[in-house]
Amino acid sequence: MCGVKCITFMLWVYILNVITGENNSKMELTPLSPVIHVGEDLEITCRVTDCPVNVTFTWTSATDKFLNAEIKNEHTVSHLLIRNISVIHSETVVCKSSCEGKPLQKTSKIKIFSFPEDPVLPKIESLIANQEKKLICTVHNIYPLEMFHIEWFRGDKSLHKEELDSKHSDHVQNYSSVFNYTPSVDHLGKNISCKATLDLNHWNKTTTAEYGPGTVTVSSNNTMVKLGDHLEITCHADGNPKPTILWWKLGETEPEQQSQNHKLIISNASWSQAGWYRCNASNNVGSQQMSVNIIVVGPPNIPKIQLSHGGELKEGENLSIFCSSDGGPAELKLYRQSQSAATGVRNDSAVLLNISSIQITDAGIYICEAKNDFGTERSTMNITVKAQHSISRNPDLPVAILPAVGSVSLLTAAGLLIRHCRKQARSNISTIL
Repeated sequence: MCGVKCITFMLWVYILNVITGENNSKMELTPLSPVIHVGEDLEITCRVTDCPVNVTFTWTSATDKFLNAEIKNEHTVSHLLIRNISVIHSETVVCKSSCEGKPLQKTSKIKIFSFPEDPVLPKIESLIANQEKKLICTVHNIYPLEMFHIEWFRGDKSLHKEELDSKHSDHVQNYSSVFNYTPSVDHLGKNISCKATLDLNHWNKTTTAEYGPGTVTVSSNNTMVKLGDHLEITCHADGNPKPTILWWKLGETEPEQQSQNHKLIISNASWSQAGWYRCNASNNVGSQQMSVNIIVVGPPNIPKIQLSHGGELKEGENLSIFCSSDGGPAELKLYRQSQSAATGVRNDSAVLLNISSIQITDAGIYICEAKNDFGTERSTMNITVKAQHSISRNPDLPVAILPAVGSVSLLTAAGLLIRHCRKQARSNISTIL
């Protein structure tokens, strides 16, 4: 422990310092290099140590500007408070002090900046591969301009970096970067962003652009599916926010219920599922569409054969025979069984045969045939024709009208049989008389 002798020694040292005039006071100034945003408050503290008496303080600026600051002195400490700081306070501040006649001073370099907002990117209607688009990124209320740079990104890849060209700015201002950008196919699906960086303290702010769907693609160019098989086609669209994708069939008022995860799903393909489908990609910026034609292939359906005439068909009447198929693409033929060549007027999905004043010889089996690369289907109809002649004198007279089976020779035999019966009836009458 320090006893009486120790205390006495220290007192003599102090007295000696006073007598000899030795002054070991020192100055501390904090912060020495403050970096502060426009509009904030700044307090700089000047402190003198090892001064046994009150210190006299004076605050000045290097250019003798009036800083409009508040000063508060407390014995060996002085506080400089600048409220609502602005670019005019971008100065070197000098703190001067005097301790028993010993002058001391230190400087603090105030660095002012303004970077209050994220960059602003207007909404982009769309970005389409290999088509140039002008992009604009605006940074508002920044200072000092020469300490900023702007960089454009697609995903994490830098596209363009722009150093702001200004020798020395003396006010807060806005700046817009204009970038002419041509997207490549490899860039699709990656967001585009604008990054503003303040080199003063390496602060940065990034804004990602919102843009509508541009290039819409499908996963496969093969849109053909066999009857009964399964087909999936995925639709891709670039955009931010991520586009909502729905599949619609042309002519329908509701989206396809089986489409999910951007996929059009055709299960157990049928003829009715063939046709044009539209992939619709949309977000809050815009929309784009792409159409695909789904082709269902397979053997044709059994064709239909119809007559224009209902009921019993008589000689001399007009008849139209209609052959149609409602399945997939097929070659249609309409012919009599005894003929090899097709007859009738053809269109895309039907064959029409008109017979004027039909005769018994036109009777027979008519065949409607549908044929494609996957198979052949047929329908037949047996057409019979009733003769106009009848024997009213003898209602009991047997008249044989045989159904036609498609053979002209059979119809001829039936006619001969009728004539034979008539002759036999006349012979019996003559004998009785």
